[in-house]
Amino acid sequence: MDQELYQPIPKDIATWEWSTTLTRPITENHEPLVPLGLLPERIIVQPAYFIQGLSGAMSELYARKQVQKQLAYAASLLPDNYHLVIFDAWRSVTTQAALFHSLKRKISRNNPDWTKQQVVDATLTTVAAPSRDKYKPSPHNTGGAIDLTIADDQGLMLDMASPFDDFRENAQTNYLECKENLTPAEVVARDNRRLLYNIMHKAGFTNLINEWWHFDYGNQNWAQCDAHPEALYGAIKPTFPWVTIID
Repeated sequence: MDQELYQPIPKDIATWEWSTTLTRPITENHEPLVPLGLLPERIIVQPAYFIQGLSGAMSELYARKQVQKQLAYAASLLPDNYHLVIFDAWRSVTTQAALFHSLKRKISRNNPDWTKQQVVDATLTTVAAPSRDKYKPSPHNTGGAIDLTIADDQGLMLDMASPFDDFRENAQTNYLECKENLTPAEVVARDNRRLLYNIMHKAGFTNLINEWWHFDYGNQNWAQCDAHPEALYGAIKPTFPWVTIID
């Protein structure tokens, strides 16, 4: 076992602020989107939002070309016969809006005494607002954001002590690093999170601290987390010879 890949996740990661992140300038490098379904067999594409029938979601997942290359490298760092499982990558504005408004309704139902602004603020801690502003795109709309996990040599997803798209506190990437008196199952989940975090970090990605499954390269999230003066990716959409995506 490569101990470097099981290093602790930092406990002192700063709280995420969308308002600060979206001020990062973007110098678009015009790198194309490429399909992820053609990646090596150590990467499995499971388009979660298409499977769930969300508006605008497609059966193939797309990401920027450099993101694809770095995912292949991250997969090569895994233990033998382990796989990356990718849930989402490029996301249309339509799908982003469906996610945002669905979570906002859920939070509103669970907190009937909250003001509209409190509901919106709580929603924004997890899901970026849908945006058509080319200077403030949602992370997934750039093709630089990836949601993923790891499957073992039996084809079972590793226990992370929190499912994908869990919006509770324990979905925070370093939650198990900060918690005391872990159960044996939580120790296993903590180490699984460490493995995912470290292979993705080694491959050049940054993590969204609120979500153990979300990683970025080239977009404003990445620029903010890794102190780059500018982002490389702005809003983009796939192009097809017979279909125009209007989004």
